Amino acid sequence: MVRRFIVATALAGTAGLALAGCGGGGKKHDGPEVAWAGKACAAMNQGAPLAVPKQLNSANVLQSKASMVKLLDGISTRMASLEVRLQGLGAPPVAGGQALLTTAMSNLTRTHSSVSTATKRLHKAKVTDKRSLQQAIGQVGVAFSAYKTYQGPQQDFRKDPKLNAAFAKAPACRTAQPS
Repeated sequence: MVRRFIVATALAGTAGLALAGCGGGGKKHDGPEVAWAGKACAAMNQGAPLAVPKQLNSANVLQSKASMVKLLDGISTRMASLEVRLQGLGAPPVAGGQALLTTAMSNLTRTHSSVSTATKRLHKAKVTDKRSLQQAIGQVGVAFSAYKTYQGPQQDFRKDPKLNAAFAKAPACRTAQPS
């Protein structure tokens, strides 16, 4: 029973990628911006969701610190991968596309840098008790807040009316969450 579920899930995932055309755009008459938006959505939605600790374990401060470092490392790694994938797509095929890509990449890189710096600080923080854990996490709070409020590159791309419409049309974007 479990094996059938795993096979069915794998087949559904493969079919989803085929339907999305590995990030493929829309119909042939939709234009290159829809195809680009589909590829962008596929790039922004790669990877499994990260496990966020529901609460920190004040009884085991080292484990709590390790959980937060792992979370921030995961976020940083995903953001770095996203930077590479989006750069690989190139500018969207709309007027001012390079400026849109530059803005999106700048916002992504700035947020990634903030998370990466916070991860390094937390990793180096000396945590011995609940108070030192709270202090270390507090220093990370600003960076984590910046990450939580960042709505992702899709927000920057959607400022262009043609791309906004393209994101709405692209099959890969219909169920996509902005990254």
